[in-house]
Amino acid sequence: MERLCEVMMRLIGCEIRGEVAEKLEENILSEDFFEALYKLSKSHDMAHIVGSALAASGQLPKNEIGKKFEKQTFMAVFRYERLNYEYGQICSVLEKNGISYVPLKGAIVRNCYPKPWMRTSCDIDILVYEDELERAADALCKELSYTADEEKHYHDISLFSSSGIHLELHFSILENMDNIDRMLVKVWDYCHPETEGGYKHIQTNEYFMFHHIAHMSYHFIRGGCGVKPFADLYLLLDKMDFDDEVVRGYCDECGIGKFYAHVKKLARVWFGGEEHDELTRQMEEYLLSGGVYGSQKNTVVVNQVKRGGKLKYALSRIWMPTEQLKLKYPSLGNHRWLMPFYQVRRWFAVLFGGRLKKSVNELKVSGDVSETESASIGNILKELEL
Repeated sequence: MERLCEVMMRLIGCEIRGEVAEKLEENILSEDFFEALYKLSKSHDMAHIVGSALAASGQLPKNEIGKKFEKQTFMAVFRYERLNYEYGQICSVLEKNGISYVPLKGAIVRNCYPKPWMRTSCDIDILVYEDELERAADALCKELSYTADEEKHYHDISLFSSSGIHLELHFSILENMDNIDRMLVKVWDYCHPETEGGYKHIQTNEYFMFHHIAHMSYHFIRGGCGVKPFADLYLLLDKMDFDDEVVRGYCDECGIGKFYAHVKKLARVWFGGEEHDELTRQMEEYLLSGGVYGSQKNTVVVNQVKRGGKLKYALSRIWMPTEQLKLKYPSLGNHRWLMPFYQVRRWFAVLFGGRLKKSVNELKVSGDVSETESASIGNILKELEL
C-alpha cells in the first residue's frame, strides 16, 4: 500500500504542477498494480488526474484499466463544463437581482490548477446573506427553473437544476464547531466586491486559506477528508499570494494551528517530495482508509476516542448529546426540558425510519475496533490538538 500511495501521489504531483511524470519502475508494472492504482485513485476522486498523468507520460496501459482511466478523465472534463456553465448562469441571476454573493471552495481553488477540470466538484457552493436567502432561491427557481429542497440545513439549502446540478446555497459557513466558528461567523468581514459596483464578493486570500484549513479540520475529525483538499492546499501554498503569519494567527486563535502546520507538511510530502515523519505516516494511513468523505470506521474510532471508550460512545449513540440533538432538530433550540421528547422522537425515527440497520451496523463496527486502531487515531488527534 505504501508503494502504491507513493506512485499515486507522485503522478498527481506532476500533473497538478504541469510536469510530465517520469517513467515508473519496470518491476512494479503489472495489470494488478494498475488495477489497484485505479481503485485507490478513484476512491479519492483523483483517477482523472492519475489517468491524465499516465497518458501524458505515455504510460497509460492499453487495456480495460486504461479505458477506465480515460473514462474518468472524460467525465471530469464533462462535469466541469456542466458545473461551470451553471455557475455562470447562477452568478448572472444573482447580479441581475442585486444579491451579494461569495463563491466558495472549488469555484475559487480550481483557478490554481493547470486546467480547471482537474479540480472536480460534486456541487456548487455559494454564500449569500441570510436575509437574502429566500429572495436568491426564488430568483433562481423562477429564472433558471431550479427546484428547492424543502429541508433547510444548518448552513445551507439545496437547489437542483433541471439537468441535476446541485447548488448548495449557503447563508453561513459555520460548521457547528465552537473553536472554528468563532472565525467562520465573521466571513463577510473578510470579503470585498471583486469589481466596483458588482455583487460578486471574494474572500481575502488569508481568510480563504483559513476557511480551507478549518473545513479540512471539520472533515478530518469526522472520518477523514481524502486526498483532494491536500492537492488544493499544495497549490494554494504555491500559487496564492497570502501572508502565512496572518493565516497561522487565525488558526492559532481557533485551536487548529498544529493541524495547519502538519497538513501543510503532509501536502508537501505527498506532492512535493518531502520526507515523511512518524505523524504524517499515521495521518496518511488514516486518510487513505477513509476515501473522499471519510469512512464510517474512522468516524466511529474518532468518536470513541473523544467519548472516552467504546461503552461511553455506545451510550452517546443511544442518548444523543444535547448539542448534536439540537443540530438534528433545530426546533429544540434552548428548550432543554424538551430533550426527552426529542430523544424518543429520534428513537422512533431510527426504529421505523429505515435507519435501524445502519445504527446496528455502526455499533457492530464500534465493537470490532481494535485497541491498536484506537490508540493510533487517538495519538493523531492528540498530536494535532484536535
